[in-house]
Amino acid sequence: MAPEERPSLLSPWDLLAVAGFAGLAFFYAWITPSLPDPVPTHFDARGIANGWTPRAALPWVIFGIPLLIWTVTFVTGILMSLAQKDPARARAAAMAPMRGLLGLGLSLLMGFILLTPFKGPGIGLAGLGCLLALVVAGIVLMARDFAQVRTVDPTLAFYKWGLFYVNPDDDRIWVPKAIGVGWTLNFAKPASWVVLALLLLPVGVVILLTR
Repeated sequence: MAPEERPSLLSPWDLLAVAGFAGLAFFYAWITPSLPDPVPTHFDARGIANGWTPRAALPWVIFGIPLLIWTVTFVTGILMSLAQKDPARARAAAMAPMRGLLGLGLSLLMGFILLTPFKGPGIGLAGLGCLLALVVAGIVLMARDFAQVRTVDPTLAFYKWGLFYVNPDDDRIWVPKAIGVGWTLNFAKPASWVVLALLLLPVGVVILLTR
């Protein structure tokens, strides 16, 4: 594929993220005068606030997290193309639905968080549900687009949904990611599951200790 035929790194899907960011900005400007100072932004399992953010610092949380995550996913596509791992930008284009829906979902979640001082922590759980639903939709759409990429790169047939590498004939445990930058495990090898368990062990210990 000639360079001029490569799809743009920005996609119509990114308009969803832009719309989410814009809507969040308008909502934040409208609700800010009514917010307490500091604003409860974290709750325990009983729904009792145990973390607060000063209102002056709130924009860094409300806007910083969605923009940072969207930027990371966008830069990942650039890095894949620069590293010639994805010279036709086909894999980067397959990430676009996930990127756009994730940006929209995070904006919705932050909007729901702004409502928690008035509606309680349950509204935050509703926002989290919206985010998870959009992430699942993004994964499904990414897998669909990734299937088209697979037709021009047969080695990608071993990547399930573009995320999980399963190839019993490959002796490697660590393999390059199909989408993104870095490495992933060959889940057809029992040793990979042992490595995954060891990687998750510290997280499990932290969760147990905090409980």
